[in-house]
Amino acid sequence: MPRLRHDRRLSAALFVVCLLPATASAQSGSLRLPTIAASAAAGADWASTYHALKNYRIHETNPLLRPFADSPGHLVAAGALMDVGAIAAWNLTVGKKKPRLAAAGLWAMTGFRAYLVVHNLRNMQRAAPR
Repeated sequence: MPRLRHDRRLSAALFVVCLLPATASAQSGSLRLPTIAASAAAGADWASTYHALKNYRIHETNPLLRPFADSPGHLVAAGALMDVGAIAAWNLTVGKKKPRLAAAGLWAMTGFRAYLVVHNLRNMQRAAPR
């Protein structure tokens, strides 16, 4: 029963985040492209993470996501929620006052996430399949 309650909370949180219009309203013209790039890179990272967790003997090392280690889907959903919140907070706080700094931060996130995708692919090459 605790697992079902956990699933409902996670589903409710995903639903609320998807309905928030704040992220879109915070994106001025200068932040639109970096936000899309950072979101796409994060999506690629989570897709490669899910594939690695599901098909190889690999585990997530992020301590914030360890409670979700038994379910790759929940782990990816929780991580994606954290990303949505972080990007929205970044755009709403830094983006309003210093859009050039906010854009630079989003491009840095894009580069880091691209690195993580390559890292995941290399880990899958070295790991044993399930």
